[in-house]
Amino acid sequence: MSSPSSSSTFRWKYEVFLSFRGIDTRRGFTDHLYAALQRKGIFTFRDDEELERGKFISPELLKAIEESRFAIIIFSRNYAFSTRCLDELTKIVRCMREARLMIWPIFYDVDPSDVRKQTGTFGEAFNEHEKRFKENIKMVEMWRDALREVANLSGWHLQDRHESEFIQHIVKEIMKKLSSKSSSIIKNFIGIESTMAKFIPSYLGFENNVYMIGIYGMGGLGKTTLARVVYDEFCSHFESSSFIAKVREDSKKQGLLGLQKQLLKDTLENKIIHINNVYDGIEIIKERLCCRKVLLVIDDVDHLDQLEKLVGEHGWFGLGSWIIITTRDEHVLKQHGVLKRYNPNGLNNDDALKLFCLKAFKNEQPKKGYMQLSQEIVKYANGLPLALVTFGSFLVGRTIDEWQSALDSFKKTKGEVFDILKISYDGLEETWKDIFLDIACFFRQWEKDEVIQILENFGFDARIGVSVLLERSLLTMDDNKLLEMHDLLAEMGQKIIRFESGGNVEKLNRLWLTEDLFHVLKNDMATNAIEAIVVTYGEVDFNFEEFPEVFSKMYNLRLLIISKLHVQNALSLVPNDLRHLVVPNNLRYLSWSFCPLKCFPSSFKPKELVQIDLRQSKFEYLWKGVMRSVKLKFIDLSESENLIRTPDFSGVPRLEGLKLSFCSRLVEIHPSIGQLSKLRYLHLQNCKSLTDLPSMSAKMQSLTVINLDGCSKISSVPKFTGIMKSLLELYLGETAIKKLEPSSIECLTALTLLDLTDCENLECLPSNMENLKSLEKLILSRCSKLKSLPRLPSTVRFINAQCCSSLKWSPTLSRLSQPLFWWPPYDESGSGVAFTILYHHLQGLLFRKTVYGTSIERKEEGTITELKIIVSGFEIPSWLTHLSLGNSISIELPSNWCNSKWMGFALCASVSTSKWMELSVRACVTAIGCMPQNHYTTERFTSWMLCGNSIWLLYLSRDDWLATIGNGECNQIRVVFETDGSAIHVRECGVNLVYEQDVDEFSQTNGLCSIERIVGDDDDEDEDEEDDDDDDDDDYYFELLRILLSR
Repeated sequence: MSSPSSSSTFRWKYEVFLSFRGIDTRRGFTDHLYAALQRKGIFTFRDDEELERGKFISPELLKAIEESRFAIIIFSRNYAFSTRCLDELTKIVRCMREARLMIWPIFYDVDPSDVRKQTGTFGEAFNEHEKRFKENIKMVEMWRDALREVANLSGWHLQDRHESEFIQHIVKEIMKKLSSKSSSIIKNFIGIESTMAKFIPSYLGFENNVYMIGIYGMGGLGKTTLARVVYDEFCSHFESSSFIAKVREDSKKQGLLGLQKQLLKDTLENKIIHINNVYDGIEIIKERLCCRKVLLVIDDVDHLDQLEKLVGEHGWFGLGSWIIITTRDEHVLKQHGVLKRYNPNGLNNDDALKLFCLKAFKNEQPKKGYMQLSQEIVKYANGLPLALVTFGSFLVGRTIDEWQSALDSFKKTKGEVFDILKISYDGLEETWKDIFLDIACFFRQWEKDEVIQILENFGFDARIGVSVLLERSLLTMDDNKLLEMHDLLAEMGQKIIRFESGGNVEKLNRLWLTEDLFHVLKNDMATNAIEAIVVTYGEVDFNFEEFPEVFSKMYNLRLLIISKLHVQNALSLVPNDLRHLVVPNNLRYLSWSFCPLKCFPSSFKPKELVQIDLRQSKFEYLWKGVMRSVKLKFIDLSESENLIRTPDFSGVPRLEGLKLSFCSRLVEIHPSIGQLSKLRYLHLQNCKSLTDLPSMSAKMQSLTVINLDGCSKISSVPKFTGIMKSLLELYLGETAIKKLEPSSIECLTALTLLDLTDCENLECLPSNMENLKSLEKLILSRCSKLKSLPRLPSTVRFINAQCCSSLKWSPTLSRLSQPLFWWPPYDESGSGVAFTILYHHLQGLLFRKTVYGTSIERKEEGTITELKIIVSGFEIPSWLTHLSLGNSISIELPSNWCNSKWMGFALCASVSTSKWMELSVRACVTAIGCMPQNHYTTERFTSWMLCGNSIWLLYLSRDDWLATIGNGECNQIRVVFETDGSAIHVRECGVNLVYEQDVDEFSQTNGLCSIERIVGDDDDEDEDEEDDDDDDDDDYYFELLRILLSR
């Protein structure tokens, strides 16, 4: 379907196009109708006799159809015998579908049912056409469809009426339609054309459906204007139309019954309809409009009941109808089941300036000397059309000084824009108003989940509250889930707070400006009115002698956030033993980065405190002894370089998170940490003075992550005294660990990731590593002294062993099942290793099929069973028979390629990079020759790689392929390796089909054998012993396969 978006600017050459069969009506009815239209000044196209004699429609006639606003089709007895008339009809119908014109059928001396069902003379005509065009029967069907579609439209049937009277009625109706003017708003509503170009093709259509569309957004955004423009531009395409404005307001004045009457009066051509009540109204709307193609706009809805009584269901209206609803509350649209919802953006800066200037100067550009002030006002309005129009209209004819004064006044006082925006605020529940005001003052550009977490600390139903504000367009959220609020909405919220305080700073319940906070502090004006303080950025010169105590006077303070605030000479007069942070006991959320104080006082009893965030503070300790705070969940003292020890945690049993990263002087973690059953994460990265951790007991049943990266003095794994059922990730990178104790490892039954990056003293891993039945990722990068790897569990799919210079490969790698393998860059036998892994992976699949009689690969729904291998190397092995330079390759597939013996595809790429960086590669495989053409895109596999070359091998299984593509009917595939970053180059790539018989060939070609482990140079003395145990190794290998395949 061609886009109708240009309809908002298209100007028709003809107002009416007449389509008729000349031998039936040219010199009679059609001639009289044409003359009547001409007398009324209606510019009408009628083809002349020369065109009639032509066998085909000329380009001139086709162009005339496209340039006409309306088409009148006069169906007469012999109309269908003319193939030229039928082609003309088909073109007209196509233009109607593309919203280029509107059709009115006239049934002249024929029954509409004969046209619709192709009976009578129309049936006779089509019997001839089917015989004549039996080689092109599709064209005949197109003619039939066009006739049926037009015959179903509302039109005029002559029957026994006088022709003159009939023609007068037709002309009157056409005049009525032509009198509908295009929206006068278009001239002044800058940006409407681009908005219409996006809105119409994306949200509306011209097929035989009923379209119900919602336009939602904050007040003043232009929702009603957009709906009005759409209405004025397209109402002539519908049999009836109605614009019900101000539903929220008028439903209170006249009730929904009055709005139902208006809708019926508009759509039934001013007929008086008697309705007793709204339920009768519903039945009458359904009865009278169910077969009528209508355009309805229901404007400014704020309650579901309004929609249920006016436009309850799609089935109330005829096919092709448009129902457009505007509202500030998206939730109302969701409740009513409106699936297509459009949220208009504000105007961009250029369009906003044009709109403002049209109002202020009656020109699209500012007067000389007014440009800077104009830009300031446009910036202040932030794309809101209502504000631009209001400000511009107010400033017409005023001097520059008056403009500056007015701008200052706009920012201080309430006015029309404020009152309109406040309507949405007034409709909120009290708790949602609190959430709105907190966000308006404090949390713009904050991450949504973080804001919700903070607000929930205050007893707010924040998740539903934020959702309501988003639905009512009082909030927006970007792609990064950052909350944003229009500048004027935020300003409105702040004005509401100032208004409620009577203009007294000390009576503000929220403080968000640095100057207001220090006005209160300097003048000792702290009161019970203050509930929340959030100040960020700024520099002040203030004597802190009284400062530590002042917060304690704010008894109702629930929220205190001070961030990036530099205070000169902050503690110059405060004795060291008094540098305590004194806050009220009712405080719930505390965040103060760079806090200059050293601890909480012993009198601190935080019965309501949920979160402490004192990053980069001067704290030496939190509190002495046991502090009871049963609601405290999170503590963050990261980068507090003076912190020496943690407090006793026995008084905070609900603690869920503890972050102490980069506390370089921290030497002691209190043993009570082992009793925290709710603790979920423990972050201790780069605590350089920390030498050990207390024991971790089984009571820590919620603990999922321990991070000790960079704790360079820790020489042993934390001692675990029981099974850690929830611990999933353990980070031990850059520690002084030499070995992992088997007693600790056996407790980590749930562990999925073990990271030992840069453990330069690590020499070996414990023999019981194979008992880690959940382990998936093992990171060993740059463990330069690591000499051997033990047997690993079958769950391992990812190993990073880069730069493990003491490790060497021997043929026992096959113990690993389906790993994602990173291989040391120095090793030049990488490609052989990669295919060893692939061989044993395929061997395992065949083992399952042979032993268990199951399909080659069975996977849980929603999982991907790709095998990914990364090794060092430059040349793609010759085993791959299809090779191509660059990052893409296409291959023809043999006939019957997707037979029962086919196992999958092997894809390979030679990748190089010029610097140490993170590489990300994925393969996109396109199936060509099947309908529709399908794509399979692999998961990205990512690796930090040294500069140099590597081989990336991917095995794509039969199951994964068929689950995505759906069949094996394609005859060609195209593979493209996609990379992130300009420094990554795919030199060459290849692809092969893998069949069951290939597995034996792999073995013969590469000389593969069963092996058990990776060993170092000092293990040579054990080789003879290993040779004697080949049978045991084979038994172990098949037992490992059995365990793997039974998962």
